[in-house]
Parts: sequence; C-alpha cells; structure tokens
Amino acid sequence: MYLLEFEEISKEVIWGGNTLASLYSKPFDKNKTIGESWEICSLPNDDNIVLNGEFKGRTLSSLVDEYGVKLLGTKCKDNYFPLLIKLIDARDKLSIQVHPNEEYANKRHNKHGKNEMWYVMNTDGNAKLLIGLKENVTKDDLKKAVYNKENIEDMFNYFEIKKGDAFYIPNGCIHAILGNSVIAEIQTPSDVTYRLYDWNRVDNNGKSRELHIEDSFNVIKDIDAYSLKSNKHSKFKSSLLEINTVFSNKYFTAEEYIITDNFDSKTDGESFEIIMAVEGNGTIESNIDGNVIKLYSGKTVLIPASLGDYIIKTNNSIKFLRITL
Repeated sequence: MYLLEFEEISKEVIWGGNTLASLYSKPFDKNKTIGESWEICSLPNDDNIVLNGEFKGRTLSSLVDEYGVKLLGTKCKDNYFPLLIKLIDARDKLSIQVHPNEEYANKRHNKHGKNEMWYVMNTDGNAKLLIGLKENVTKDDLKKAVYNKENIEDMFNYFEIKKGDAFYIPNGCIHAILGNSVIAEIQTPSDVTYRLYDWNRVDNNGKSRELHIEDSFNVIKDIDAYSLKSNKHSKFKSSLLEINTVFSNKYFTAEEYIITDNFDSKTDGESFEIIMAVEGNGTIESNIDGNVIKLYSGKTVLIPASLGDYIIKTNNSIKFLRITL
C-alpha cells in the first residue's frame, strides 16, 4: 500500500460559498454554493475515489474490503472506514441541529451515530458558533418554545471563534456554525443530521428545508457547552517541531503539528493516519516507493497503517492535523 489521495466530493447547500474552490484549490464550480468538501469517506452513496497510483479509480470502501487491517490497522475493529473527514465553507448560518447516538441512528435509520470535532481553518469577519442551551434554559423550555412557534434564538450559547480554535461536538449536543468561517470537521461515519431550526429561510424557489423536530428532541442531551472547547495540550515543542493534542477520545485522536524542517515518521500497524494541511506548503513522501504528494492548505492524505516510513518536507513551515484512531 502507499500514500493515498482522493477525489473530493462536493456538497451544494444553501449556506455554502465558493471559498473551497477559490482559496483551497478544490476542483469545484465557483459559481455554485459549495458548503462541504468530503475529503475521506466511504458511505454507501458517498465513497471517495482514489486519484493516484495503482488504485486510481477505485473507491475507499473497495480498498477497505480487500486490504482490511493493512489499511485500517489493528486498533480498528470494524470492517468499514471509521471516520469521515470534511472541509466546511460556512458563508451563511447552518441550521441549528443535533446528531443521534449509535443506538438511535441504528434503530431509526440503520446508520451510525455522529460525533464530530471542528477545527477552525479560517474566519472572515465576525465568526461564531452556537453550542448548547444556556445554563438557565432546559430542554423542556426549548421544546415548549418550538411548539409554540416562539423565537428561540436567544436560548443558546454563542462562542466567538478564531483561526486554530477547536471544539468537540458529541451526539445529543445542539449546535450550529454561524457563517464567515472555514472549518475542518473530523467525525464518525454518518450523514444523519436533525434540523431543529433553520432561521425561517427559504431557497430560491421559496421552499423551506425540512425540519426534524421529534427526532431532535428524542436525542438532545444536557451538555456543558463550555467544556467542549479544546485547550490544546502541549505534547512536544522544540525550535523545529511543535505537537499539540487537540482532542483524544474513543473515536479518534487529533493532533496539531507545526514543523519548520523535514519531519520523519512511520506507521506502526496499529492505525491509519490522516494528514490534513492547515497552513503553509510542503510535500509528503513515502520512503518505500518514492510516492510524492504536494501539501497545501486543505489538502488531505490517507496513510495506510502498514505503510511504514514517510517524510513530510517543507521549505519554510507547515501546520497540519494528524488524525489517528
């Protein structure tokens, strides 16, 4: 196996923009409102296709089926790719929404539950997130307001954000990205989202998007929103290398790397690795087959668990996320 890059999957949505194409070199139509670039995923209807090497043209799921532990690593006990990696261009507000846990999603949709992490890549002007109910607001208060068609917009916590901030959004947590930002999202492999409120907006045809009120209230949990921002624990720091742990849980570990010189590393067979460049430029190369992939902001590469040695090179500096199980 070798370093893998994939054809991105675009998602056109009412709240999207053209930043992913114009600033992050995604091969999307700049005249469309593209809100999401699915970088690495293997859902039934959204299965990334390999762009390079002998597996070019094959889907990620087909590689998982054929190579199993060689691709995924010994830590992965599943027979599917356990993560979904996205870039989000939120030009406008996303709906106020919530995700189900594994049990509810499986029972209701025969799909996986959803837990996700947001890493702020960039902001443009006043950028905020909505996370959780205010301390003095209960789920019953919100439910009563929704069914009475009252204004609910002041019932939530709002967080100003800047480049480099990160938040963990577990299942059951009410949340929304409120525009003017580009965000990297690392999540469990699910496309189940329940919209609770969509700001009373309509599309170009005057049609509102579907809401999922009953499902939302079935899964909403009482969660301390102020505990969800990452404190970025420092793991290592020198003049050439800085490593900060952003989040680590049973679903994934996400670390932020900043390097100013070549960085040699290797997989140990326990987990695949995902490299997403955040700032700067460089290359990632395999010492086995000489495979070289350019790294730039928003570029995502999958490193099979069995690959072994690889090196990331930069002429100046590069910041990237390193995601493992």
